[in-house]
Amino acid sequence: MFELTFLGTSSGVPTKSRNVSGLAISLLGEQPKAGKSTPWILIDCGEGTQHRLLYTHHKPSMLRAIFITHAHGDHCYGLLGLLSSLAMHGRKESLKLIAPASVLAFVRAGQALTQMNLSYALEMIEIEAVLSQGVRLEMGEQWRADVAIYPMSHRIECYGFAITQQLDKLQLNTERLTQDGIDHSYWRRILKSGEPKICTQNQIIYPSDYLNRSIITQKIVIAGDNDAPKCLTDAVKDASLLIHEATYTQAVMDKILAKGIFDPQHSSAHAVGSFADEMQVPNLILTHFSARFLNFDDPDSSRPNMGHIRAETESVYGGRLILAEDLMTVSITKEGIMSVHGAPDGLEI
Repeated sequence: MFELTFLGTSSGVPTKSRNVSGLAISLLGEQPKAGKSTPWILIDCGEGTQHRLLYTHHKPSMLRAIFITHAHGDHCYGLLGLLSSLAMHGRKESLKLIAPASVLAFVRAGQALTQMNLSYALEMIEIEAVLSQGVRLEMGEQWRADVAIYPMSHRIECYGFAITQQLDKLQLNTERLTQDGIDHSYWRRILKSGEPKICTQNQIIYPSDYLNRSIITQKIVIAGDNDAPKCLTDAVKDASLLIHEATYTQAVMDKILAKGIFDPQHSSAHAVGSFADEMQVPNLILTHFSARFLNFDDPDSSRPNMGHIRAETESVYGGRLILAEDLMTVSITKEGIMSVHGAPDGLEI
């Protein structure tokens, strides 16, 4: 029901292989994979996010909302460029921007100082104003997404999001159709037409009499920068997936804190893995890695690398683990099965 494309997986500064924070989430409904007509939302928009989007199949006009976790530049400095480019694409449909008040002030200043002329209405929603009720995104007559918002523990106000996709599914009551002698030739029309009644030579059929409605839901949780995973205790209940930063290993974190100069208020792989295991979250994706961790995977190397992040997490977490990479695409089905697809064909950077 979800398809996730990681646009940036580095923390603080970009590297040659990792951009700063950005995550595109396609809301699939019952589609097996995203297409040009698939709606999507964006979580965070660090500098260069719009350039990363050029390497994906996401259609700008299908962007429904942008959520920003907090005001640090690696999470929001790409906003002005993306909003301007959407106008250059000729966007007409309004766009929701849900962000802390400080980020909205940044956008308003950018609009005023750069004479940004948007071709669409930008609906700015302060997170602080909707913290208790969250945000509902309507994606069509039969499906929607509810986004609950949770305060994180970071150096400035920061938030995480629990996104619950809800699919209203209509199914034929085949037993009643058979009992009432409704010819098979009308079954597809009853399910798909949306007509209040169907007139045949012999009878009038009311489709609503032969349709059962069920609601399929799936929840994923995306954390902002956060040094206390337990902030998400309520959020991850019944969640299929947690996406959380793991900026450091515990050893690196301990060295930074031992200096007594600066607390970055980020999580270690050990802390996140322990929390996810305790809460029995079946799928965990780690991202937002410090640039000190090189891309190769060798836990026995003396050089900090992704193998150290992976090994530390696996020592405490027994579920399905993925370490995110830029342009990696991950899908998760309504049954909670997660698979990695890598970058789209022909779009390798």
